[in-house]
Order: sequence, then C-alpha cells, then structure tokens
Amino acid sequence: MTTQRGWAAGPPASGCLIVSGMPGAGKSTVSPLVAGHFERAAHINGDFLSYMVVQGRVGFLGRPADESRRQLLLCARNMCALADNFAEHGIFPIIEYAIADRELLDLLVGLLAPRPVMFVVLAPPPEVCRQRNAARPARERVDYDIAPFHRAMHDELGGVGWWLDSTGQTPEETAAGIAAEARHRAVLTGGQLS
Repeated sequence: MTTQRGWAAGPPASGCLIVSGMPGAGKSTVSPLVAGHFERAAHINGDFLSYMVVQGRVGFLGRPADESRRQLLLCARNMCALADNFAEHGIFPIIEYAIADRELLDLLVGLLAPRPVMFVVLAPPPEVCRQRNAARPARERVDYDIAPFHRAMHDELGGVGWWLDSTGQTPEETAAGIAAEARHRAVLTGGQLS
C-alpha cells in the first residue's frame, strides 16, 4: 500500500529493517531501492562501514580469525548505533549486511532493542548468486566459495525472518515487495531468536 506521494504507508519509524543474503543475492542493489519507498529512510551499508578501517582491516574470513571476528562485531555495533540514531530522529533505517550466524543476528537484535527488527534474507539459489558475482566488476567480486556461507546461513538462520527468492524479479519488484510486506512477513519475535 502506498500513500498519495507514492511512499510505502506506515513504516515503523522506531524499527529497523535488516536486508541480508549471500554475496550476489542482490543486497547492495535492492537495499537503497527499498529506502526509496519511504518518505524518510537511510541505507546503512555494513561493508562500507567495515572499509572505514583503513589500516589494519581484517575482513570476512581474514587472518587472524579472532581479529576478523572482533572487527565484524565492531561493524555490527556501528551499524546499530547509526540505525538507532536515524530511528531516534524519525528516519527509517535499513541495514544491508551478510549475516551468516545466529550470534551476529542476536547481537544486532539486542543492540537495536527495544525497536522492532524486520529481517529479510534475499535467497536466490547459490548458482544464481555465483552468476551475479561473476558478472560484477573485478573489484566488487568475492573471491571465495559461497557454498559454505550458504550452508551456514541455512543451518543457523533457516526459518528466521522472511526468506525471499528474488530470482524471477527485477530489483525494483523485489524492493517494492519488501517495502510493502516486510512489516507483515519479516518481524522477528522473541521466540524466533531464543
């Protein structure tokens, strides 16, 4: 449902939307399009925040593993601090980040509490993600096998939030669907994260 201006009606300004998925799922294309459906919304790209560490950055799957995890959790805290600040000022926050495990999702939900959290996983099949990744410019491609990431996401988070196979949709169709349906299909409840 949209308002006369074309914006989605009634986003929970005090809440937050998290858009996740495997590399190549469409997060970075769809998330800003979702934000465009609301009168006031902010797109928080977790990868951009992680790259703010100019010296000493240890990325996903980097070494040493404990420093990689420490920086991942720091990025999560920074994403939630930004989301909270935007929501506090009436701007609907949309976090874009690949979340593969329950610990990270629990941390995000805990840091965003008591705001409601909607969790959407863009979930095209792995072969679609691989094709999309291969079509990216070289500097934007991931260079690791996404199969373990896919298995981990399903094992840890299957059934949590709204898993959306967007294979047959344009990015605009996917974004419109998320903007219209996330508050009905993706809100996390305490039972889902216990």
